Amino acid sequence: MEPFEKTAHIPIKPSCSAVHHSDAVDAEMDGEVVAMNAAKGVCFGLNPVGSRVWQLTAAPIKVAEICAILQREYDVDATTCEQQVVAMLEAMVREDLVEITPDV
Repeated sequence: MEPFEKTAHIPIKPSCSAVHHSDAVDAEMDGEVVAMNAAKGVCFGLNPVGSRVWQLTAAPIKVAEICAILQREYDVDATTCEQQVVAMLEAMVREDLVEITPDV
């Protein structure tokens, strides 16, 4: 199945999968990731948690799995974690850094 078009407002749900956009590149600086879409040329600085999400999305992964991993690694409740992961992924989708695929 093709990733959602970024122009359509499609809600990111726990059952969706996320993966790096094919044009996305990254570099690590002082333990944090700077990601950018080579075609757009806009840099996206990621804090340690954002860097971890970026690492996890190197291969397709369900949003629910990202949240489960982060809950094990950080002191965060399920609701807050999901809200923040979805918000981060939405921002990454807007910058063409991540593609979202619905549950099939």
